[in-house]
Amino acid sequence: MKSTFSILFYIDRSKPSGEGLCLVRCRISCNGRTASFSTRQQTAPDDWLAKKGRVDPTSAVAHGINQALSDIEQRLNALYERTLREERYITAEYLKEQYLLQDKPRQTFADIYSALCEEKAAHKSKATARGFRDSYKSFVRFLDTHGLRRCLPHEVDKALIEAYRLYMLRDLGYKMSSVPVYLRRLHQVFRRAMLEAGLRDDPFDLIDIETPAYERNALSAEDLQRLLAYRPHRSVDNHVRLIFLLGCFTGLAFSDLKKLRMEDVYTLGDGRRYLSICRTKTQNGSIVPLLPIAEEILAYVGQGRTEGLWFREFPVNSHFNQKIRELLVKAGCSPHTEASSHTARHTFATTICLENGLPIETVSRMLGHRFISTTELYAKVSKQKIAQEMRPLMGSEQTQRLRRALRICPPRKRTHDQE
Repeated sequence: MKSTFSILFYIDRSKPSGEGLCLVRCRISCNGRTASFSTRQQTAPDDWLAKKGRVDPTSAVAHGINQALSDIEQRLNALYERTLREERYITAEYLKEQYLLQDKPRQTFADIYSALCEEKAAHKSKATARGFRDSYKSFVRFLDTHGLRRCLPHEVDKALIEAYRLYMLRDLGYKMSSVPVYLRRLHQVFRRAMLEAGLRDDPFDLIDIETPAYERNALSAEDLQRLLAYRPHRSVDNHVRLIFLLGCFTGLAFSDLKKLRMEDVYTLGDGRRYLSICRTKTQNGSIVPLLPIAEEILAYVGQGRTEGLWFREFPVNSHFNQKIRELLVKAGCSPHTEASSHTARHTFATTICLENGLPIETVSRMLGHRFISTTELYAKVSKQKIAQEMRPLMGSEQTQRLRRALRICPPRKRTHDQE
């Protein structure tokens, strides 16, 4: 089917200026649809020749205006031919958008990335803003290394993205689990660039940026008991141990423990004490009944205070992770035990709650998750849980009946004749 295309210039008589001049507009018609925009040219209504779509040559300003209109017509025709040849998809509105984009200052992809980082810093949490800022720095380092700092949005293709992935793994030493996070942030930037630069093809559709599955660590009941019984000699080590144990018995994330205030713990009419906070990461509410061990830890660190932060001194995450691994080994756990600040949250979900029969919906509410599918990631089925749930089946009547029905036929011994 052949595409129809025409350009018409006309004046807008409905909104004359104070001097009686009318704005000249351009109307694009393509396949029965139209789109119009201002040419920023003005002329008197009496000087306008509607049939020719130009200003009367006898007018003093005719040459400049007519030359500008001819330039617009020439650029639109060239844009139409190129779009029809390269994309085979064309509408009047799309031509208008592409033409107007030509007159705008062209932003580099790094500029769009920087603007998005500023937007995240203004409207998102500190952790999200910091993540985008770190991703922007690594991407700019990649562009500078390859001489692509002035790279435009339409130049970002599959080859460049794959080169960036390799750069993060090989040159920056990022983990396999971290690279997809950086690529997803880059994809957000590209979607913004698609809107601002009028791009239609998304190279990320051709790339797999899924995060590889990895084992989420949770302490077993035995390891948790060892850490509870261990008493560090140094008060600093004991402080780290108590923070970690409180996370194990409340499910609070590291950032939530850091901002935990005494006002967040309250007593209901039933006499039970509860902990209620708004999560730092998702801004979702989290309500957790305080277990006796959590009560003892809070009473110890509170030291009789009634207001302010529970932990007035709080370690940085990297130091905390290193210290808790050392404490677990000293407590008698395996030297290969992997643990971090987030292990406490997984321990609460798996070892404390799910292995003791709590419904996953209740656990999801206590953890402050938006979706129960997120909680399912924490629901690691341990060997202890498998053994516990299989125990009733081992001694069931049906299992015993099937066992009695089993007949084992020993293999026949081979005779010398058969040999």
